[in-house]
Amino acid sequence: MTKNNVTKIKETKATQCFTYEVTMLVHIIADNETTAKSQLDEKGGIVTKREVKLLNIAILYGEDKE
Repeated sequence: MTKNNVTKIKETKATQCFTYEVTMLVHIIADNETTAKSQLDEKGGIVTKREVKLLNIAILYGEDKE
């Protein structure tokens, strides 16, 4: 039992949203730019460099216990 005769029904675990900025260099091997763009959109390419920067963290559900 907790305060004022209220029983906690379920423990809630905090759910968070992490926002990242990702910058990548991607290589596509193709005959022309139109084919390269289509291949990039459909299948991706060869990632040769990737930089990740955390921009924001927001609690969506639950309580921050800290």
